[in-house]
Amino acid sequence: MNFITPPPEELENLRADPLLWEQELDVRPEFAEALERAVGKRAGRVYWRSGHGHLYALELADLGRGRPSMAMVLGFWDRYEPRPPEAQIDADLLVFCAWLADVGGLNSGDIIKVYRRAMSL
Repeated sequence: MNFITPPPEELENLRADPLLWEQELDVRPEFAEALERAVGKRAGRVYWRSGHGHLYALELADLGRGRPSMAMVLGFWDRYEPRPPEAQIDADLLVFCAWLADVGGLNSGDIIKVYRRAMSL
């Protein structure tokens, strides 16, 4: 994942749209700690731009346990409606989830299999 620092003027013109969240990230301490190492911080936001050009952020929160306890993925859009095409957002989130799997020592191929299965239902 290639994290970036977007210019402040870009962020002030976009709205944050919560897309994914995990409120009990630290029930797997080894995963939370691996994520902290990969991101380079325990709490706060890191941003990346997808292959579709959309801006996303991963926001981590430390609830005092010494590792990230909560995580949220936000998409940043210039308007409320219409959002970018759902297929693009889904594809971007799939890439992110596969990255998370790799970071946490899971098989990213399993993430893709689950996604494909869900899409065929």
